[in-house]
Amino acid sequence: MNKKVFVFDLDGTLLNTKESISQRTIYAIKAIYERGYFIIIASGRMYKSTRLVIEKYLPFLKNIPIISYNGAYVVSHTGEVVFESDIEKNDAVKIIQEAKKENIHVQIYLNDELLSDTENAEIKQYARHSGVEYKIVDNLENYISQNSHGPTKVLTVAKKEILDVFQEKMISKYNNKLNIVRSFSIYLDFLNKDSSKGIALKKLSQIYNFDISKTYIFGDSENDVSMLQLSKNSYAMENANEHVKNAAKNITLSNDEEGVAIVIEKILSDINYN
Repeated sequence: MNKKVFVFDLDGTLLNTKESISQRTIYAIKAIYERGYFIIIASGRMYKSTRLVIEKYLPFLKNIPIISYNGAYVVSHTGEVVFESDIEKNDAVKIIQEAKKENIHVQIYLNDELLSDTENAEIKQYARHSGVEYKIVDNLENYISQNSHGPTKVLTVAKKEILDVFQEKMISKYNNKLNIVRSFSIYLDFLNKDSSKGIALKKLSQIYNFDISKTYIFGDSENDVSMLQLSKNSYAMENANEHVKNAAKNITLSNDEEGVAIVIEKILSDINYN
């Protein structure tokens, strides 16, 4: 593939702090799409939640690959699932039990459904944020044990300071088995070790035959580091933390300052000038 490839995270990158995408950013993305450039959306969100954002703000993006669940569920431009990875049931149960011991809210994602055994402010806020319904079950551990496979993702929700300690503890115990990464300061994600946005992007580069090192990649969170590291054309948002900024080759303005649009406009301007 000789055409330019663009990869966009959603939350904190395309989506601003009002959880919307500005008209300027929409126009910029539409401009590269109409030029025939290849676009991939890479999100930590559920697949159905990712689709909702695209349909609401970027409905012209037809038939594009989507990386969801931080790389644990990858769909091609035709809608075919090209990669899917679950957490082993025993590992998922252990994480849930660890979270409950610390009185940390925990929820799981199974068959693209949002599930918890506690109906509280955390899951209600998450459901509003993601635009999806949630389901309350009697006991998450039992629900997983009775299912044919483990969850796509386990998510814990708590204040940043609490998750900082919990993340360190979980990494020391499970880092050889799981990919443990922050998607927000208050969200800690647990995935199969073979799942990350970077791994998913490598798989798509093989399917579509494009050079990752030249791909334009935009992100803002810890879960974007694995893909930002892959390209000389990677951009961290100004609202990212220092670790994320260090992983990227470039820094653009924040998601509230239309940082993505500014980079795209510069790329198009340079092409038109040359």
